Amino acid sequence: MSPRDLSEAGAVSNAVAPARPLNICMVISSYHPIVGGAEKQVAQLARLMIDDGHRVQIVTRRYPGLAAREEIDGVQVSRIPNSGPLGSLGFILGAAREIRRLQPDVIHCHSLFSPALAGALGRGLTRRPLLAKPMCGGEASAIMRKPLGRRRLSYLGRAVDRFVVISREIEQELLDLGLPGEKFRFIPNGVDGRRFYPLEHPVKREELRLRLGLPSGVLFLFAGRMAAQKRLPLLLEAWKSVRADHPQATLLIAGANRASGEGYEATFGEGEAIPAALLEQPGIRMLGHVEDMPDLLRACDVFVLPSAREGLSNALLEACATGLATVTARTGGAMDFVVDGQNGLLFSVDDRDELVAALGALAADEDLRNRLGAAAQRTVAEDYDIRRTASGLLAEYAELVTQATAGGSHA
Repeated sequence: MSPRDLSEAGAVSNAVAPARPLNICMVISSYHPIVGGAEKQVAQLARLMIDDGHRVQIVTRRYPGLAAREEIDGVQVSRIPNSGPLGSLGFILGAAREIRRLQPDVIHCHSLFSPALAGALGRGLTRRPLLAKPMCGGEASAIMRKPLGRRRLSYLGRAVDRFVVISREIEQELLDLGLPGEKFRFIPNGVDGRRFYPLEHPVKREELRLRLGLPSGVLFLFAGRMAAQKRLPLLLEAWKSVRADHPQATLLIAGANRASGEGYEATFGEGEAIPAALLEQPGIRMLGHVEDMPDLLRACDVFVLPSAREGLSNALLEACATGLATVTARTGGAMDFVVDGQNGLLFSVDDRDELVAALGALAADEDLRNRLGAAAQRTVAEDYDIRRTASGLLAEYAELVTQATAGGSHA
């Protein structure tokens, strides 16, 4: 079911846009210059909301080398220490105090982990409405496995006014764990089609490759963090078979910038050490962090997302918007819009043979790549524009602020 179908089914709020400028506080575990899909999505949404006349303030963790407060592209960023004897608890308490200082109209937390707990405490201190967005499938289940996890999830179920759901998989997980479905709003991540768009003519791809120093032949791209859930080793193992049959194919690996300064790397979830033998095999090129992702995507033919767990991958949306054929595991938000064989290829999570077959099919068939890429580009253009995401969130903010005002709370 597409986001459009879900909207027609009433999953997306029909609330009107804010009648006045809002002071919005977003809480997220890390923010620029630490870069990943979540950070990029929040930065784009913040900029759109600021351009619409609102004020956006980010509360995040402070890592070595980063200032306690600064302005980044018009966004006010407050960083809370995450070290010392209290660790994450120190961040939660400090972030809640910062929310009280900021006195926002609405609090929006990205992740059910520490950000949501900080937001819930901040809501108690300010009486401002609270939204929480699970970043990927498995977050709520992971909380349940922690000490007092059921009580913690029950607390969030009461404290959170809206759960922003980005995939049907997450929606079902939250329902299964007993969270109140009437608080769910389906607002998937979006992509900026003004930055990510296909080349006008295939000939320009070769010119772009020359400028970027990339080889000829079919170029596959993996982009993301070196985290266990991303399953890069699975892709590298599958690549041996693909390369044997298609010796002119190349796999490019672009990492996310997790450096905060002073040599510190901000990592979340399980990091993964990739065996050198897998990385050094023929036909693989490590690119490190890439600043100009739009041009890199336009230079490639296929995007691969082998993750075992996702929310709704921003990198996948960017690749689709650029007109690339995609191969992705059957997980997360990809299952909401990728129709196998129509606008992408799907494989079962951790199934190496299915992954090899999908990669091989695309390596061998230019017409298939072009057809899938064009269909993917149409899908995201229709249903996953970042401006639609921002509008949906602002509508929720406006509704909650109006309700809070009617209920006697300051808004």
